[in-house]
Amino acid sequence: MMGDKSLGILLMVLFGISSITILVLAWLWPMPGLERILATFIGVSGLLVALSRIPLLKSTKVETDVSHVMVQVEVQDKS
Repeated sequence: MMGDKSLGILLMVLFGISSITILVLAWLWPMPGLERILATFIGVSGLLVALSRIPLLKSTKVETDVSHVMVQVEVQDKS
């Protein structure tokens, strides 16, 4: 996957939004302490996955094939 960053961006968005949703719901709904700890752990883990993908997206190097091509231009007189 050399230059395709769309899957990485999609995973970041998916994990980020779902993790924030899990954290918000875990702390807004009344639930026992053990369930809140488990939901918080899952939410934080998802955020860490999303944040750990940022350096991978920035470090993706696209190889460019730069070759020199000789181009000839003909100029036509319109006189």
